[in-house]
Amino acid sequence: MIELEKIKQAKDYIEMLADGVDPTTGEVLSDDTMLNNVSLSRIFFYVSDVLKQVIENNGITGQHRQAKQKLEPFNLPDELSRQIEITEAPAMIKHFTSRINSLIDESVMQKLKVTALTTWLVNNGFLCEEIVNDKKRKKPTEEGEMIGITSEFREGRHGNYLAILYNDSAQRHLVSNLDQIIKISNGDM
Repeated sequence: MIELEKIKQAKDYIEMLADGVDPTTGEVLSDDTMLNNVSLSRIFFYVSDVLKQVIENNGITGQHRQAKQKLEPFNLPDELSRQIEITEAPAMIKHFTSRINSLIDESVMQKLKVTALTTWLVNNGFLCEEIVNDKKRKKPTEEGEMIGITSEFREGRHGNYLAILYNDSAQRHLVSNLDQIIKISNGDM
């Protein structure tokens, strides 16, 4: 495993811990575990952000950054889309999207945007948006629940939030509609 891949895996693991998920099993951590401590969660998110910056700079840090080059639009050939990892444990959309983006060379291609997936889900009636405390949030519709989208409240660094989870069936549904989602991500729709 090259160094940048190790950094990506470390970032994914730290992000999962920050979200209260065991990165080795994908299971939600119990509320009484020390790893679900709010202070630790904040630190995990901070470390994840630092690792994200290192990844975005292809492992180059600080003053060694080079000017960003123009990247190709996201594209995933069929042979790569068949390699998308579908997990039995429900996953958050950002983790699912990270698994897709791990299949591309981010030094030459733009990443698939999480918002492209959620936009497609809203446009096709699987998620709806509601205003709660002057903030827009998404939640699964009845159609979304039928394909395997669920939600649960969790404690995060900024308080409680509604986590939207996608089981293996929902993940497969997204993969089967990836062409449309990619068009949204690339601004073609």
